[in-house]
Amino acid sequence: MALHGSLEQVSLRELIDLATYSSLTGSLDIVGERSGRIFLFNGQIYHIECEGQIGVEALGILLNVQKGTFNVTSGARSEQQSVWGDLETLLRNAERTALRWRRLWHQVPSLHLTPVLEMPREAAKERANVTEHLLIDAIDGRKRLGEIAAELHWQAIDVVEGIAHLAAQQIVRLEALPLASHDPVPEAQPRSAPPAAPTIDRLLAILRS
Repeated sequence: MALHGSLEQVSLRELIDLATYSSLTGSLDIVGERSGRIFLFNGQIYHIECEGQIGVEALGILLNVQKGTFNVTSGARSEQQSVWGDLETLLRNAERTALRWRRLWHQVPSLHLTPVLEMPREAAKERANVTEHLLIDAIDGRKRLGEIAAELHWQAIDVVEGIAHLAAQQIVRLEALPLASHDPVPEAQPRSAPPAAPTIDRLLAILRS
């Protein structure tokens, strides 16, 4: 059994509370301007993914999605674990990350954008601070923001903040390059799995009440 709905009717924060209360084993799948999945086992979140990010940072991105749809699928599972600890700590950290993202999305709307230098590398470094030199060295006109974050072992939000600052100084510009042939094509709809637990019935009853 699967449950579908609009994020304009039920926010993701409310869905997380309901799924936790319902001891859901499955996933909350979000499809909107940014899409991702939250996996739970007996109401405990253990893995989150969004725009190539996982864990707290992925949830920080998803908490800013206000327009889109959700799909609750009982029994969906992930082999990964990216979240540990209690829910309140997770949400508190994710909400801080969400605030940082909210300040930047109008400048950097996607981690799939590619930064391109507007001037020679050495000239760019002369105008940037020392920390941003690492970003400038990583820019090759091909790597997307998420890939730069992975290469530098930085949080994606730190890369985005640095790139936004460089863009404001006209040191870099952002381009939307086509996906290479080896890149995975984003799924139009979230994957589903056969029902494995009846807990979704409790969630459905709560949403209808």
